[in-house]
Amino acid sequence: MDVPPFISLTKEEDIEEIAKKWASVISNKYAREDAEEAARIVLRSGIVTELPDLREADLGGKKRYLGLTRADFHAAICEGATSFIRINKRAYKTWKKDSDDAVRGGWHAQGNTILHELGHYIDFCNDPDFFRSVEHEWKLDNVDRKFVKKQLSEYSLTNRAEFEAELNSAILSGKVFPEEILELSRMKQTKTPIAKQLLNYGSGKKVCLPNEDLTKKYKNALKAMFRQEGSTFTVDILGNKDVQEFISTHATMLNNSFKQVKMSDKMRERLTRSNYIFSGIKTFHELNEAFPSMLDENGNKKPFERFLNDVQKINDTYNANYLHAEYNFVQASATMAAKWEQFSEDGDRYYLQYRTAKDDKVRPEHAALDGVTLPMSDSFWETYYPPNGWNCRCTVVQVRKQKYPATEHAEAMSRGEEAMNGERYNIFRFNSGKQGKTMPDYNPYTIKRCNDCDVAKGGNTKLGFVPDYQLCQGCIMIRKCSEDRNRDNSAKATKKSPEVKKLQGTTISNPDFNHEVLVTGGSIREWTNQPHKEYAAKNSILKHIAKVFREAKYIGFIDNFKMKPGVKQSHLFETNVLGELSWIIVREYEIGEFVLHSISDSDKIKTGIRKE
Repeated sequence: MDVPPFISLTKEEDIEEIAKKWASVISNKYAREDAEEAARIVLRSGIVTELPDLREADLGGKKRYLGLTRADFHAAICEGATSFIRINKRAYKTWKKDSDDAVRGGWHAQGNTILHELGHYIDFCNDPDFFRSVEHEWKLDNVDRKFVKKQLSEYSLTNRAEFEAELNSAILSGKVFPEEILELSRMKQTKTPIAKQLLNYGSGKKVCLPNEDLTKKYKNALKAMFRQEGSTFTVDILGNKDVQEFISTHATMLNNSFKQVKMSDKMRERLTRSNYIFSGIKTFHELNEAFPSMLDENGNKKPFERFLNDVQKINDTYNANYLHAEYNFVQASATMAAKWEQFSEDGDRYYLQYRTAKDDKVRPEHAALDGVTLPMSDSFWETYYPPNGWNCRCTVVQVRKQKYPATEHAEAMSRGEEAMNGERYNIFRFNSGKQGKTMPDYNPYTIKRCNDCDVAKGGNTKLGFVPDYQLCQGCIMIRKCSEDRNRDNSAKATKKSPEVKKLQGTTISNPDFNHEVLVTGGSIREWTNQPHKEYAAKNSILKHIAKVFREAKYIGFIDNFKMKPGVKQSHLFETNVLGELSWIIVREYEIGEFVLHSISDSDKIKTGIRKE
């Protein structure tokens, strides 16, 4: 298996030891676990190398209007003094429940109270004098409070100090934010290494690994596999809820790498689906590799903690070392996909020119491609469009035809073949923009035949080769899970949208149809759950159903062939979804009522149609 290059990281054993020692002063199990986790996260980030003192204290019980203070941070008031965090012993009784409730209710951006207090500490370290002078000032002039609350948290609106602590702790926990949120931070006005590092994490330009949330989900996925009966690894485990959570978390981390890259919703949807498929296939390999370690030398199942310890190296390899290179590749790939989408608006009006970073880090094989200039329609770009390797920084720009002569196609292909010659480069021969994928179908976790597979191209699941091969079965399973996931997410999002919530009980009309059509709760359920080639786009239409229905073409009615009780006939209205024909269905009931039913992209629906 071709794998990304090794990425050297800080020794996890040292970080773990420091974190345990720092948190040992806390007597409550859950609060101590939070302290250990918070310390690991902060130390891994490299943003600070020292932690403030940690102390237990009695900070009082619940106060009217203010609630219970769980912890607080005290900055060193003068040079030589010590900063410290106090943990309220009175909060221990409901520590875990309160943490979960605060995140669920949107009060906090992440659930670790001690990480939040370390967010204050980092804010202080970034600019001590400013922290002391304006700690609790917070001006919200020209700030969209609803936007800040939605993107970050309600608590972040309390004052400046809480905004910075919420933002810092959320970034360190792995969240990525729009530029509009980062612009509100004091970090944007300082030029310190702390601010630069945090903003890189917060924008998705860089990622801090290992990630605590991903590690937790990995442990849960292993537990799910450990609970399985039988002595053979099966791909069915990929459909398990905990395994799906792990896959989704991994995919979300990859998605974060291009959250700030501008592209169409359609392209983003395709790239995020690609990340999910890639994460699923990668998970198949991780679990398959870990499975044999469940048994001891006598063939008996080990205790789970021993098994977990034995496969820790797999987690470090896949979810730290490999993930670092994969994150960078996905980021570059998505950036280039967005560029391709922009180039498509001009077509061959301009030439495209290959360019390297032009520094001493450029690989000789990539330097050979520098300056290749060709029309967008040239097949060269199908194979040699960047990124062309792990951590590739090459790009492509539009240039004027009058200024830059085109490279001969044969010469360009020859330079490309010479530069990318060799087995290890084969997986990079794809165009992320044309294919709408962050990773090629043939990648470190698949095989060459994946490039020719109908399943990978979005076709059906009838394979013409190695149908019993576990990787193929796993691929089919992951793609089915992806489809189910997209349907569920799309249906839920549509039902929750303000536009659709207002629809129930309203009527819509069409100039060629002499009846008002009622939209019911059943209409919304049927529409959102109806299968369709363009599932998300189909559901999105429901938000504008009055306009879409008004502009649809009435083509006639069909009898109640399904023999639904009370239904007299169904009326069909032709429309299109992303350029493809579809038919809106309105049911006419025997009581004289006309109700919006659903939409279909199958022309079989027109069988037996008649027109009045």
